[in-house]
Amino acid sequence: MTSAFGWLDNDDEQRRRMLEIVDLFREQGTIDELGIGSIRDTLANAMFPGTSTLHTRLRYVLFLPWLMKAASRKHTPAEMSAEFRHLQYRLIDSLLAGGETEGVMGNVARRSLKRLPGDVYWSALGNWGLVDAASPDAYYRRLSDFRSLRDRTADADDIDSHMSLPGDGIDAELPAPPDGFLSEVTFQLTPREEEYLSYRVATRTRGTLLAWLARNPPPNMDGPDRAGYPWEVGNADELPEDLRNVVDHARRFSALVHGAALIYNVALARKAARDDVLAGHEESLAEWQDSGARELASTWDRVAWWRFIGTHNPQLRHSTRAFVDSWVDIASSGGELLTSQEAARLAETRERQIKGSRARFVNQSALDRWSGSSGLSRLDFRWANTSAHLRDLYQARDAA
Repeated sequence: MTSAFGWLDNDDEQRRRMLEIVDLFREQGTIDELGIGSIRDTLANAMFPGTSTLHTRLRYVLFLPWLMKAASRKHTPAEMSAEFRHLQYRLIDSLLAGGETEGVMGNVARRSLKRLPGDVYWSALGNWGLVDAASPDAYYRRLSDFRSLRDRTADADDIDSHMSLPGDGIDAELPAPPDGFLSEVTFQLTPREEEYLSYRVATRTRGTLLAWLARNPPPNMDGPDRAGYPWEVGNADELPEDLRNVVDHARRFSALVHGAALIYNVALARKAARDDVLAGHEESLAEWQDSGARELASTWDRVAWWRFIGTHNPQLRHSTRAFVDSWVDIASSGGELLTSQEAARLAETRERQIKGSRARFVNQSALDRWSGSSGLSRLDFRWANTSAHLRDLYQARDAA
């Protein structure tokens, strides 16, 4: 009778997700004053699964499994985890020795770096099928269990006991690391690595925009006309219909929520009597409304939009959906937003709903600490990070 082993590592996974959320709030441009982050992340995950706003360069997803294998030469899970952490610090020096400066995690902090690549890139490793484990620590616990099981079955006569042994959790097709990569290395992918990652991304995220772009490079990934958002890629008209619809939803949501953020800033500036910033916010809001906001809102197929969101995030709060619908209704009406009490009241109600007594509209101390501008960055759904990964793939492909 064969045995089956399973590993429950929920605590490690929850810790990783919580740390990612904490770091997300530290990232410039991710302030979610109106509580639409769940929709933003739903769209980002649907288009670019495995990516993060903390990502820098693509070759990290190869560095990490290579380091994990090197650390696995130690004997106990604790020793392996400690060695893996040590090797990540060595990688910083190796990249700098190779001449890399941009995108090196820890190039300033060095040994003081708290969030190591193993924390930041773990979602990509799992989503793209390079590593099967909830966390590095979970991987080493699994590996230790695997070795114990292997030793116990080493002399068994039952061939099925050998055939049922689990793998070590790292993809068997992973390319081998270059010689001396812990002494000097760069972010440049080799042709073999590019082929492997392109295949992995395209197959493990099949049906997503990320998978399609991995196989279909846009003509405007570099230069002055570089795509700043996913809907600006030069081959968008070649997308399959379902992906075109997803990208259109993302484009409309990004533009319309930006208008809601402008309303929020205008209303706050008026309440705080901040004449130094009010005129600028009012001008931006007027420009936004004149840029075709009414048509963008009124022609949006919201039935299809909410069906898509519900499929990918069935736990979305009703209050979040109600806020978005109310705001799109206001934007669709064509009324003058600068004088709209309904729009200002919606922004205030929404902030109070998600922040309670900490809301600036009811908390004078919070209002006094307001910088004068908040949450005005346009949503790009991790495109800045994703496009950097794609450029790494394309450059390696072109150089082959």
